[in-house]
Amino acid sequence: MSWQSDYVTFHRRIHAQRKSLGISQPKAAEIIGVSERTYRTFETGGGDLEAAKVFKLANHLGIKIIISDGVIADGVD
Repeated sequence: MSWQSDYVTFHRRIHAQRKSLGISQPKAAEIIGVSERTYRTFETGGGDLEAAKVFKLANHLGIKIIISDGVIADGVD
């Protein structure tokens, strides 16, 4: 699997999990400190966010990010 397909899968997962938790796009944007437009663009795969914001969002949504060397970054201390 290429990184591009992983990237698309990630965006779909973010979207699906946000919706399943009943979190609006404006609320998700507020949680990570970006504008609604920036968030909407990110969620549809049209833009990027800095890594810290992606990890914060994933953590809030309960999504684990597995780094290629097998490290799991789930925001849990």
